[in-house]
Amino acid sequence: MQMGVLIGLSILLGAVAIFLVYYIGSVLDSSDSNRIDELPTDQKNN
Repeated sequence: MQMGVLIGLSILLGAVAIFLVYYIGSVLDSSDSNRIDELPTDQKNN
């Protein structure tokens, strides 16, 4: 009984960890850290 609870909780904790790693990895776009936006060109209508 105790071994089953331990295995069940370990599986649940592992599933939560995998979900969090996947979710955080998809939200934080890693290619965005390598890209620098260009400065806007100064186009004033004088």
